[in-house]
Amino acid sequence: MLRRMGEPYCVGIVGAGGISEAHLQAIKMEPRVYVKAIADISLSSARMQAEKYLIPHVYSDYHEMFEKDFIDIVIICTPNFLHAPIAIEALKAGKHVLTEKPMTIDVESAIEMKRIADQNGKILMVAQNNRFHGETLLLKRLIQQKKLGNIYHAKTAWMRRNGIPGWGSWFTQKHLSGGGSLIDIGVHMLDLALWLMDFPKPVAVMGRTFDIFGPHKQKIAQWGQVNENGFFNVEDFAYGFIDFENGSSLILESSWASHIKEDQAYVKLYGDKGGAEFDLLNKRAVLYTDNGHEPINTLLKPPAEDDRYNTLKNFIDVIDGTSQQICKPDESILIQQILHAIYQSAETKEMIIFS
Repeated sequence: MLRRMGEPYCVGIVGAGGISEAHLQAIKMEPRVYVKAIADISLSSARMQAEKYLIPHVYSDYHEMFEKDFIDIVIICTPNFLHAPIAIEALKAGKHVLTEKPMTIDVESAIEMKRIADQNGKILMVAQNNRFHGETLLLKRLIQQKKLGNIYHAKTAWMRRNGIPGWGSWFTQKHLSGGGSLIDIGVHMLDLALWLMDFPKPVAVMGRTFDIFGPHKQKIAQWGQVNENGFFNVEDFAYGFIDFENGSSLILESSWASHIKEDQAYVKLYGDKGGAEFDLLNKRAVLYTDNGHEPINTLLKPPAEDDRYNTLKNFIDVIDGTSQQICKPDESILIQQILHAIYQSAETKEMIIFS
């Protein structure tokens, strides 16, 4: 679709919770888009965001918003189980879609989202914003330049010490979230590691999950609340081991709650010419090489980048036809398949073989 001369794309946001704030802040920096409407089942929440960001149209029902011809783009900021049905309806209504991660809660829905997007000629993108930090963009370029050589192994993790996001909310109910720490924060690091590795094809996955603290209402994050009407039936810790067709491997850990020194989120890459490490929480990336006699550690210092703005910018560039899509639906589907395989392996205690 060609951008209309001189006019911004009109955005409709579904979900007025905390994550909508990140998208609204990014939109303020992008002149090609304008928030025309916001919808939330909590009309008071939608009105609050509308007043703060001068959004002219407010709805309690996103179906009504999708009927409006003036909406070009839908940004989805809802609980995980709603990503697929909202995206599919928006795509069928002729809107481009940017959705929060994870893509959805099951593989079949992810595949259907892409099918509907292709069928309707619309752009579908999952907002994997951690690809868009200055450090990760630079690291990706260095990898493409073969500074690490062939990456044969990687480790990645997002570990919290006391970070269960409440108790009894949609986060802790599997039918609404799809899982616990793995699909919530582990998905970020899995996506980032695989993107840096250029998405090798998985051949086998093994994983385990644990619910150590959540069932006892321990280690709940400071921002979390307890809803006694809900329940906790997801994992608070998970790990996965992935073997790839090219001979490389990846270890993934995710935790909402652990007895550890401090929170950490990282990707470590091991190549035959060099290694690299990215610390997400401290925005620090280091390249490790040798000169034949001694090790060389190079701190990467790219210009500061706004990851949320860069995500939005790439999405709009793709709609305008001026750039390649950095977060592709096929990649998000593969992420969904690996997450499913880890959960399946944890349940069956068997290695899952990819066909």
